[in-house]
Amino acid sequence: MLTEPPETIETDQIELSCDGGEGALGHPRVFLHMDENGQVECPYCGRLFILRQKEN
Repeated sequence: MLTEPPETIETDQIELSCDGGEGALGHPRVFLHMDENGQVECPYCGRLFILRQKEN
């Protein structure tokens, strides 16, 4: 059974970081790099980052 990520965030960045977004209640900052499909999931909190599609 597939589950939805806790949060999906669109971004223009190929390299980014995630700290859980909860201040002191978050997780250690990790640096992430988009895969060939334009997405990456945080290994700590499961947030899914997707590359925003450019409009023509």
